[in-house]
Amino acid sequence: MPKFSDTVLFHVNRYSDETKRVKRHIYESVLDTGRAPAVADICADLGLSAETVRRSLHDLEGGVIIALQNEQHLHLKEFMGQRLPKDCVLPGMGEIFYARPFANFKNHHRVFVGGEQKWFGECPVESVTISYFFPGKEVRMESVCHETGAPVSITGKDGMLLDYEPKSLRIYWGRPFGQWLTTPGHEGDFIFPCDMNYFFSSEEAFAAWKERNPREPGQLFTPIQLNHLLRIFNYGHERFDYQYHFPLLRLLAALVTAGLFRWRMLVPVPNLFFLSMAKLMRDAYRFQYRLFFDVKLW
Repeated sequence: MPKFSDTVLFHVNRYSDETKRVKRHIYESVLDTGRAPAVADICADLGLSAETVRRSLHDLEGGVIIALQNEQHLHLKEFMGQRLPKDCVLPGMGEIFYARPFANFKNHHRVFVGGEQKWFGECPVESVTISYFFPGKEVRMESVCHETGAPVSITGKDGMLLDYEPKSLRIYWGRPFGQWLTTPGHEGDFIFPCDMNYFFSSEEAFAAWKERNPREPGQLFTPIQLNHLLRIFNYGHERFDYQYHFPLLRLLAALVTAGLFRWRMLVPVPNLFFLSMAKLMRDAYRFQYRLFFDVKLW
């Protein structure tokens, strides 16, 4: 496989050296302790001004690397439809809520590495490649079905999907890209895109939920489909200089296996769920975020 940056055609913005230092510090803390550092601690530990750190955090949020606590999520009692643990302490206003694919608070998405559990997942979608962050180790996320409460799990290693239970497991991706930043009540909210990402133990469990929620705009995927898709975008995610990338030839090769195209009457047609990504890019600029990603050949 080519090295991380061998096939970059061009960059759409690049993180500053200060932002890379901030990102490294955040993820070193998450991997070591299971928690992201407080903003004040980042300033003190790195010897950077509050203004510089805030600017870096803003850029990392625009790059869909982190999400910062906001008014809409400050007093949550439930997270993705499940009651938060009694000892859960949510991040304060403006603190790190997500260091994707990790949540900075206790929740029902428990992450195990070598039998140790001190990490919590951000969402079911990201669970399929969370193992990138623990090279050479088997990583398991344990959670519950949103409809039935039955236990579910995802196991991976080095970004590869090894197993999942039950075998009928499905993952619901709740929001098309075009709704991420412009849904009324959640304008400019980078936490919101994951609020309705759920595990379902089977298509029957999803159908029962969907019958009560017919207007919800999300889409159902198999763990294998999402693993194929996120391995394309998340390759190298564990690197501290990583920013999202669009490898053109790999995307072309995986149009169907990754769910970017779906079969209709034996004909592959574009999955409209993903076509609103262009709107997300426009919306990000509207809310004064800069986008950070690379366009790659492979």
